[in-house]
Amino acid sequence: MKIEEKNLDSIYGGATSISSSIINALTNIIKILLDAGKGVGESIRRIQEKEMCSL
Repeated sequence: MKIEEKNLDSIYGGATSISSSIINALTNIIKILLDAGKGVGESIRRIQEKEMCSL
């Protein structure tokens, strides 16, 4: 099946939809940010409560 050149402008698809790999990458970024926030929050709490582990 051949498509004429004047009909090529009306073709949609491909890059306009959100793929599952993009969604997966975004969820991984959110997980990393949440883990980093938890780590910073725990460190601040330990410093304020003076419950630091000795090396």
